[in-house]
Amino acid sequence: MTKAHGYAKSGVPLYLLLDPWHSGRPTAALYGEPEHGTYRVLDMVEYGGKLTLPAPFDLEIDTGSFPVR
Repeated sequence: MTKAHGYAKSGVPLYLLLDPWHSGRPTAALYGEPEHGTYRVLDMVEYGGKLTLPAPFDLEIDTGSFPVR
């Protein structure tokens, strides 16, 4: 069982994955709406973009300052 699957199965509402090695371009992906142990992709941006977390957070994250490996 992967972490994301375990979190989704437990009902954790959001899962944020920061991946500096994603297909040669660093990305930040927000997953949500867990159902049957699976998340849906809510938003994905390359580092440098802005990612918005929904309520109850209502927060915009500027990924431009995230380190790239």
